[in-house]
Parts: sequence; C-alpha cells; structure tokens
Amino acid sequence: MNLYFSKQRFCLYVMFILGAILLSGCGNRLDTSSVGAAGPLLLFEDDFSDPSSGWEISSQGGIKDYYSGTYHIGVDDPNIFSWSVAGQTYGDVIIDVDMAFTGSAGLAEMGVICRMENNQDFYFLTIRSDGGYAIFKMYQGNEFFLGMKGYQHSDAVNTGLATNHMQVECQGEELALTVNGQELIRVRDASYQVGDVGLIAGAFSESDVNVFFDNFYVNQPE
Repeated sequence: MNLYFSKQRFCLYVMFILGAILLSGCGNRLDTSSVGAAGPLLLFEDDFSDPSSGWEISSQGGIKDYYSGTYHIGVDDPNIFSWSVAGQTYGDVIIDVDMAFTGSAGLAEMGVICRMENNQDFYFLTIRSDGGYAIFKMYQGNEFFLGMKGYQHSDAVNTGLATNHMQVECQGEELALTVNGQELIRVRDASYQVGDVGLIAGAFSESDVNVFFDNFYVNQPE
C-alpha cells in the first residue's frame, strides 16, 4: 500500500516537472516571437534547382539557362545588357540574390531588376567586377543613372570571380542597394510603381561575360 502511494506521488511529481518545462518552453517561444515580430512576407523564391521554374532558356545572342542549381546569363557581344525575368508582378519588394562572374571576368556587370513594366521601362541595380556599383532607370530603352553621375566604387563589393550577395529594396519612391551587408546607395524616383523582377548581366568593351545567380528571394517589406 505504501509502495503504491509512493509510486503515485512519484508519477505526480514527474508530471508536475514535465508540465512546468512545457509551460516554460511555451513561454519562451511566445517571448521570442513577440520580440522578433513577424518577418517580411516571402512572395517568391527560386534556388534554380528546377529547370522548369519559368525563367527564360535561350541561346540567342548569348546564354540564358539553368546550370547545376544556378541560373546562367552569358553575354556574347560587347556593350549590351542581357536579362531574364521571373514572370511576376509586384510593387514594394526586397530582393536577395547571390551572384558571381565566371571565366575571364574582365570589366563586366551583374545585378537585379525590379518594377519592369516592359522591356524598355524598368529599374536595375548593378555591381561591376572592379568594385563599381550603380542604380539605373531604363526609360524607353535607354539607361540613366539615378542619384549619381556615374559608377561609384566600394570595398564592400567583392571583385573578380568572388561571390557577392546583393539586396535590392524597391519600396515606395525609394530604391536602395546593399552588397554583402553594407548599404551603398539609396535614391528616390517615382517613375515605376509595379512590375516584374529579374536578373541582369552586362558587358563593356569585352564580350563573353558569364554570370551565375543563386538563392533568389523576393520579400514584401514589413
């Protein structure tokens, strides 16, 4: 009889301890969520592991294709841009992507597109293989610097064949470019409010530019 009650008390004790631990854990989770608040809403993502996810596949004038879990844009001719879009329509977005040149990586350019209304009207934000960066508005097929007279340079941009992480903010009238965690420039322009998102590569005097993109995320700002 005493043994029975001893076991019963022991079980009740264990249940009490487990209950306290569970309640404590729930409290911690609640506190964490309240402090961190809800993060940005993920609108679109692509790690390019699925070649049927919708990006352009072409060999005309260069390469646009999936390659070993990345997306490849190759530019065959000098002094042109080549791009591909996701086939989406968004307003305010924050875009993250990893990107790297491959091959000779002479002077070349790579970046992100936002608010593409059509192939002649959109914003694009780029970095160069020499550490340069810029924000552009493409208007009626012609590119214009925004908030700057020409390319600026930053040590935050990894040069040559090194990988760079780019974050682009298109929110309201503000456009911002952050590279490897450092914000480089923020400008204002109200020309375009909604449109597609995408990836872009550019060649200067040297042709045969190749860029590989990975981990493309589009979030709605908080």
